[in-house]
Amino acid sequence: MLRGDDSKPMMKPPARARQGRPKPTDKTDHFAAGEESFPPPTTTLKAFLKGGSDRALRQLIYLLTSLFNQMVRNRKQFAAYIGVTEAQFLAMTIIAEQKSSTVSEIAQRLYVSTQFITAEVGDLVRRGIIEKKPNEADRRSMLLKLSRQGEGLLRELAPLRRKVNDLHWRSLTEERARLLEEIVTTLISDGKRAVHLLEGPEFTDNKAPSAQLGLVAKSAKNSRSWQNR
Repeated sequence: MLRGDDSKPMMKPPARARQGRPKPTDKTDHFAAGEESFPPPTTTLKAFLKGGSDRALRQLIYLLTSLFNQMVRNRKQFAAYIGVTEAQFLAMTIIAEQKSSTVSEIAQRLYVSTQFITAEVGDLVRRGIIEKKPNEADRRSMLLKLSRQGEGLLRELAPLRRKVNDLHWRSLTEERARLLEEIVTTLISDGKRAVHLLEGPEFTDNKAPSAQLGLVAKSAKNSRSWQNR
């Protein structure tokens, strides 16, 4: 209720009816109505949507991509320093941390195929950097451990690795490092679900409508070219 100049109560006038179509109640309805901005938002998560834009999420992805690329460049330099590939260097560090490991454990840790790790590790075995021994817990696999040569290579790398890591991670306190680990662990878990969705039957062999038309046109052109020979 409102009061006039004479301090007597007076009723609030009814609000005027809004003209035109009602505003969508959530972002999903807004996108479905075809009223999204360009570039189209890549998420419907409210934490990343501000005024219909997902700029916050894209910025975060760019930052994470930059961090990943920096780490990859560092690893490539570490690997080159001891004369192995990046994948071989990662396998060596995992084996060193666990004293021994299997191909499947390394593949799971790095989220790659066992065939890829088998090929990379096989080269290290031939070079005498990694040794294989029977796995008493599982006869179907072999345990991998670093040879003296392999251990020596990681010792020679250690001073350079420490210097680079001290610079790269110096802003992290113990608490911030723990929180970052929790966040990244959760993101990896959710990421596995996203990959499972993308690699499922619904999307594996599917293409966008325009891409499908392009493939059809290309196929028809190749067919006509073949027929004219």
